[in-house]
Amino acid sequence: MLLLFQVCFFVGIALIILSLLLGSVFDIAGIDGLNLDFGGSSLALPISPIVAVLFSTIFGGIGWVLIEYVPGLMWFIDIIIAVVTGFIICYFMQHFIVTPLKKAQNTSTPEAHDLIGLPASVSETIPQNGFGEIRYTINGNSYTSPAKTIDGEELKAGVNVAICWIEGYVYYVTSTENI
Repeated sequence: MLLLFQVCFFVGIALIILSLLLGSVFDIAGIDGLNLDFGGSSLALPISPIVAVLFSTIFGGIGWVLIEYVPGLMWFIDIIIAVVTGFIICYFMQHFIVTPLKKAQNTSTPEAHDLIGLPASVSETIPQNGFGEIRYTINGNSYTSPAKTIDGEELKAGVNVAICWIEGYVYYVTSTENI
């Protein structure tokens, strides 16, 4: 029984450390550590995978402590106490930390339709029929994006523009002098 608790504890600790170390490495592919939420509805995973790993760590740690320091308890009592403690801590972690952080993360990213008509400035010159870069601010956050003019004309850096539409990741803009 002690071996089960130790394996759960050390596997949980190892996965948490691995997620912490490799969390940014896989950000290019949109995978943030053990966050397996790819933006869709997660019916198969009602909790975050990191919370499941936390449960394993808590279950293993509490069970290990009970076996070492309360040797008179029967093994199934150790398991019940470890499971209940793990569920309680994970419940509070999921509902008071993970869920609010996911909601805050989702509300900070603007939708494409919110950007139409937004003022911006050219940060890298947009050559004739070419691509440049614009800088815009929304909800107090500053962003840069690749841009192209709607009429194919050149726009120098520093020119004020308005975002007309977005196709893919390219922002089509026009000078505010044209409006």
